[in-house]
Amino acid sequence: MSNVWEDIKKSVSEWGVVASEKAEEFTHNSRLRLDILQLERKLSSLYVKLGLYVFNKTQDKNVLNFVGDKRYLSLIDNIVGIKKRIKDKKDEINNPDDETSEPIDSTEKKDK
Repeated sequence: MSNVWEDIKKSVSEWGVVASEKAEEFTHNSRLRLDILQLERKLSSLYVKLGLYVFNKTQDKNVLNFVGDKRYLSLIDNIVGIKKRIKDKKDEINNPDDETSEPIDSTEKKDK
């Protein structure tokens, strides 16, 4: 009878660990998604700034070439940087490289 209780206690303990790891993973992914939303808002704002800058330069000074324009290049660099950060965060959500996923997989394989 004591073996049954020990097995139940061990099983409940293992499930508690798995549930805790899943909760941490969910929290981490939720934070990443929130970061992505904030970066996308900032990206949208930069696109508006870039569009207004190009429009004003074209309209007021008839500028069609922005090759040496530092403000233009700065906006482009910021946009590229934010797009890379968004991609990195999306990759982190889709392909988690942390160690918490390995124990969960190994316990699932043992149970099967």
